[in-house]
Amino acid sequence: MPLFKYREDLISDFLGLPRNQTQPSKRAPASIHTLMVMLRERYKLEQPSPERSLVENWETIFGKLAGRCNPLRIKDESVLIISVTNQTLRAELRFQKSSLLKKIQKLEHCESIKDLVIRS
Repeated sequence: MPLFKYREDLISDFLGLPRNQTQPSKRAPASIHTLMVMLRERYKLEQPSPERSLVENWETIFGKLAGRCNPLRIKDESVLIISVTNQTLRAELRFQKSSLLKKIQKLEHCESIKDLVIRS
């Protein structure tokens, strides 16, 4: 086994990652432009989405609290999960849940969000 392969396997084992079983490709590397185009298409980065709309309007929705809470994901296309580490802030957001949800639903592409889950 070549030394570099042995080192990669050790690092993979240490990090709990699967070992790389593929052989090196003989193809020329793709240009960064080609990779960016592929990523945009695969992950639909240029298309409107609820996630994009939320990120762009996060400060508008949450105001001064925006920097202290973060969107984690949208579950089942209808539940926005928010991460908040401060217990007092979690209670405040739960108190404002109804008004926050109304603001979110007014955003383009966010009409389907029907609930907020506030987690630590």
